[in-house]
Amino acid sequence: MNKALGLTIILASLTVGAWADLVTTDLNYLNDDLNALFQSIGSNIAPQLLQATLSSDLVGEAAFKGDFPHGTFTVPALGVDFGNGIATVLNPGARDWEFAVPLPSLVQSALSGSGGQSYYDASRQIFPYPSTAFGLAFGTVQGIEVLADGFYWPQGLTNFIVGLAPPGLSSMNPQFTATSFMVKVRKVLMHDVGPYPAMSLGLGGVYGEVKLGGTINFSEEFSSSPDLNMNIAGTMSVETQVFGTGLEFDISKRLPVITPFANLGLWYRYAEVSMAPDASDPLTLSISSGTNSDSIPLGSSFSAVDQGIDARVGGGFEIRLWAVILHFSAAFDLEEPLLSINSFTLTGISANEFSLSTGFRYAF
Repeated sequence: MNKALGLTIILASLTVGAWADLVTTDLNYLNDDLNALFQSIGSNIAPQLLQATLSSDLVGEAAFKGDFPHGTFTVPALGVDFGNGIATVLNPGARDWEFAVPLPSLVQSALSGSGGQSYYDASRQIFPYPSTAFGLAFGTVQGIEVLADGFYWPQGLTNFIVGLAPPGLSSMNPQFTATSFMVKVRKVLMHDVGPYPAMSLGLGGVYGEVKLGGTINFSEEFSSSPDLNMNIAGTMSVETQVFGTGLEFDISKRLPVITPFANLGLWYRYAEVSMAPDASDPLTLSISSGTNSDSIPLGSSFSAVDQGIDARVGGGFEIRLWAVILHFSAAFDLEEPLLSINSFTLTGISANEFSLSTGFRYAF
């Protein structure tokens, strides 16, 4: 119904000879709507990017056996974060669209011929963030331990995975790269001795980056006016960078073969979301009706900031096979766990992301 009404407005504009106004005013509304979509994608990624970076830490035990040179190195970690969906601004009622044709209708039209509709629907509900990581951790003196890890997800690996999907998805040329680093310094509060578990308190810093994009190319002819044609083509991409710092408490107990562990962290994130037109293939809208035709660039440059405090609750177990340690962990990530003093209730609590990590490391 909204789409039909939008087309009626466009046709009415053309009927009264308002082509110039349509191009300079109405189509600029579409540009604003697209910017809202791109900003939504980046803002949806920002909280999950911090937690995806933290999930690459495969040191479950809260303390090593002693001071330097005791430690471990990871080769490699494998993990996946299942976060809230992206492009949630496309959900019904999330935004009052400015352009005559609501953007969700245009997105569905673009995807209907590519076979990507099911991927689009799923991405607004839950979105996976895969990761790999290499890490190094070691004890120093006086119970001070240093942990560091990082991962890089190249475009080549994305291309390989897309190649296994239906042809319609590969035609959209999906772009996905990710990079992250984490460094944590922790103080051992108690070593694993007798019946007592090991405990430590750490201070950490993280950096993460995700670039997400793809190629758009679709045309639509309107049956109510065979002369009216609309085409949107070009490449769009959004980059999200996150900087985080936080405190983490770890506890573990070494049992025969198995070491169960748990951790609790509170992290501050500062994320920057940005987009710039692709110089070689800018996103462009073209519209024509009879002898009238024009085009405008879409997706102008923008940047936005997302910041907040997130909590992370995790746990798992490790299996020790001499110098080799197998790691299995899971974590829930909670956005904005703030205490309301007036009502004495927790607000904004929701387990909005779930992480699974596994891998193996060598102890020394």
